[in-house]
Amino acid sequence: MDEQREDQPEFKPYHHPAAGWGAAKSVTQFLVRERELLAGPRAIVKMNHENGGFDCPGCAWPDDTKGLHLDICENGIKHVTWEMTRKRVGAEFFAAHTVSELDGWSDTALEAQGRLTEPLRYDEKTDRYVPISWDKVFQLVGDTLRGLDSPDQAAFYTSGRLGNEATFLYQLWAREFGTNNLPDCSNMCHEASGRALQAAIGTGKGTADIHDWEAADALFIMGVNAASNAPRMLTALAEAHRRGAQVVHINPLVEAGATRTIIPHDFARMATFRATPTSTLNLQPRIGGDLAFIRGWRKPCLRWRKPIPRRSTRTSSRPTRRVSRSTASSAKRRPGPFWSGSPGCPRPKSGLRRRSTATPTGRSSAGVSA
Repeated sequence: MDEQREDQPEFKPYHHPAAGWGAAKSVTQFLVRERELLAGPRAIVKMNHENGGFDCPGCAWPDDTKGLHLDICENGIKHVTWEMTRKRVGAEFFAAHTVSELDGWSDTALEAQGRLTEPLRYDEKTDRYVPISWDKVFQLVGDTLRGLDSPDQAAFYTSGRLGNEATFLYQLWAREFGTNNLPDCSNMCHEASGRALQAAIGTGKGTADIHDWEAADALFIMGVNAASNAPRMLTALAEAHRRGAQVVHINPLVEAGATRTIIPHDFARMATFRATPTSTLNLQPRIGGDLAFIRGWRKPCLRWRKPIPRRSTRTSSRPTRRVSRSTASSAKRRPGPFWSGSPGCPRPKSGLRRRSTATPTGRSSAGVSA
């Protein structure tokens, strides 16, 4: 069939601002093609609203807390429209296609077939999915779990698409069964980076939030195409540029999101076709040269930075450790690598900001935002 050959990726030069009217045109065409001209717009006006709305399934960019309306993007609208599709995939579809055949289809072609209508199980003899009743599903799951030597032999995987209520019941069932093997999609995707961060800075997650972005004097965006990976990030990048922050993109390819944008909910700029830059500098390391780049970048930052006084909750009779004048004066004489007026690693015009957060024990933890 030709389904698996449809919508093959192709490259076309794009010289317009990210988002803006190009995204609006693409969204309109998509809603027309999916025949969701009524339900689609109704869902759009409720997306990413703190009260009375729902989170967009497109990405994990945080929602605005100041009542921003139409905090949406092209990818998010397409995701929501796919959720509302009227297309259905029944037993006749799987009777006509083997699993081996479907394995060669693209994700887009598989998605375009529609939603499942009943439970299915894999039949090794025919290499097909065949329908199965819900009673048999529960019986099969129960027999399999009771047949294990230990509950810890089971793993209960969940996706970020599962709602809070269903997730609560799911983890409760797993723990009542006798195990806490509950890896989720974030756990599976970020296990390696989480362990490294835990060993390096004491937490397995990033320490910056959207408020740090709003206060940072410099943002360093590494290996991210904001227009595709997290399009709502374009709003934060445009606002950062307007307030005079430095926005540095580090990517072998200068993506559309690293040039300029027109934010859809900024009606005045949309109407006048006024784009806002989303970067002040684009650095293009060679592919595979990111580690060498970071090592070279951090060397002047660590060697010539001004020392930050350490805070301690414990009293000590020892005198406070001071930096010699010769070291301080030599640091002052070093020019900054990106902006003038800063010793070595740009400070205070740096996105590396100490953020003190009170903890229940009365101690403070420093966070880093970039």
